[in-house]
Amino acid sequence: MHDERGSLVEQIMPSFSEAAATCPLESAIEVIAGRWKLLVLRSLFLGGPQRFNQLLHSVARISAKELTRNLRELENSGLVEHGPTPAHGTDAYHLSVLGQSLLPVFREIGSFGERLKKRKMSRGSWLNRHP
Repeated sequence: MHDERGSLVEQIMPSFSEAAATCPLESAIEVIAGRWKLLVLRSLFLGGPQRFNQLLHSVARISAKELTRNLRELENSGLVEHGPTPAHGTDAYHLSVLGQSLLPVFREIGSFGERLKKRKMSRGSWLNRHP
């Protein structure tokens, strides 16, 4: 079905760039992308609310400058909050309600990581037995 306006599919379906611009997955990736953000979030999931220095020590190899930048970005995106917590009574970084909603996603990523490790181990052991 072609006419001078293009194919029917082109008329009905938005272009890829238009679809990508409004894609919820792309929005999520923009907010949590990067190694450090994911590790900071992991630390808050596993360790609960933490002060800056606690986070600095719980996220291996991150510099204070990088941690500050990532915490600001996570705060600006609404995933992390900074303030007094009932458990600490002092200011600490903690997951917001929105940030806590990522827990099932982190569990799935962890399960995926386990499957990858098992696959690598089984392939590695196979390679060791079959030179």
